[in-house]
Amino acid sequence: MTQWTFGEYCFELVADGQVAGRVEVLIHRGGEPFLDMHGAPLRKIFPAKASLARIEQFCRRFATDDAYRTGTILKHAFACC
Repeated sequence: MTQWTFGEYCFELVADGQVAGRVEVLIHRGGEPFLDMHGAPLRKIFPAKASLARIEQFCRRFATDDAYRTGTILKHAFACC
């Protein structure tokens, strides 16, 4: 299992999350799942061919850039509508 920690955020690459050509990253903050605007745990989906460097770059930016984090949360919230 691959994990990255930046400040109070922890990101976990789900080993069995490769479904239909995708991998999944779970996001935690302060040891608890980071929730989206609908109250569900926030997950980021990447193509299976995404490099670990690309995934780590997302994790680092999500943890350190408030505007990027807010934009990601809003995109996720409206993607289901």
